[in-house]
Amino acid sequence: MHRLIVIEDNLPLRENIQTLLTLNGYEVCAFDSGPPALEKFRTSPPDMVLCDIILPGMNGYEILGQIRKMPSASEIPFVFLSALAERDQIREGMNLGADDYISKPFTSEGLLAAVKSRLDRAEQRRAVAELERQQMEEKKLTNLPHEVRTPLAGIIGGIEILRADAAVLGSQNAEILNLMEESVNRLEKTVLNYILYLSLSAGRDPFLSKSPVEAGLLVTSVATKLAQTAGREKDLVLHTIEVQTHCGGCMNRIVSETVSNAFNFSEPGSKVEVKMSQSDGQLIVTCRDHGCGMTEEEIAAIGPFKQFRRETREQQGLGLGLAICQAQIKCAGCRLSFNPEKTGGLKVELALPKQPG
Repeated sequence: MHRLIVIEDNLPLRENIQTLLTLNGYEVCAFDSGPPALEKFRTSPPDMVLCDIILPGMNGYEILGQIRKMPSASEIPFVFLSALAERDQIREGMNLGADDYISKPFTSEGLLAAVKSRLDRAEQRRAVAELERQQMEEKKLTNLPHEVRTPLAGIIGGIEILRADAAVLGSQNAEILNLMEESVNRLEKTVLNYILYLSLSAGRDPFLSKSPVEAGLLVTSVATKLAQTAGREKDLVLHTIEVQTHCGGCMNRIVSETVSNAFNFSEPGSKVEVKMSQSDGQLIVTCRDHGCGMTEEEIAAIGPFKQFRRETREQQGLGLGLAICQAQIKCAGCRLSFNPEKTGGLKVELALPKQPG
């Protein structure tokens, strides 16, 4: 049901217009002046405005000017109702951004036809704008990875060439190379995370694959590598099962993020447990740590560019990791839950859809 605002100070005419439009399936809010109509517009933007020109206090041109200043109102049709049918009056209204001009007196058929025509045109404009937006998103997601990764690859390649001559360059220059390599790897990870988040937000999962993978080997490889990177091989408790999954990309990404967080936000010497199981045809991967954990409020607030307790803990990146995980499970049809542990720490559970036989 389309919603219309009618602004007309002539009571009988206003009531007739409201009754006619309501009987023909429109939801109508009618006002006799500009200020209350503008307040309604701000709180609940309509699909169309019908407005008289000669009104008490604020005329129709002033009302139109106020509406066109609102960023969200540029595509809402605005039609003048007036006995002023002279060409100059019409031109002034159109110059201010009016979409049409209906001269009084008008017939019921004429008013209904004008309303339907303008609403149809507005729908067409919105459809075209949405198509253009989607095309821009596609172009952005197609070009951005190439334009970013190509220069990064050149930098990384240059560092590797210099490293081959590290003995000639000397220890001080070797340290500079290490710093450059660490920085460019961090930049590459941040940029690629951002590109991945854009893709997932657009409903595209670049890691979605129909080919089954051995889930136990994947989880073992990811968790063991992260434990080694953190220097905490002895803290890792790993229990896997032999089972295949079609969600290897989703599992890889989410297990990497959650296990990495478990090591980053828990103290050396405390256990990080990664376990796999099956329940009702689903594959369950659980990661549990004994670190600082997350509160219920923090879990509810997980989102893009969101980092928690940054003032007390050193953190890198854009804060996209958990937001990417949440976006990815929407694409892959998985389920992800975060549960604070009563004894401290956090349990993260990933449930994958029914697995292939």
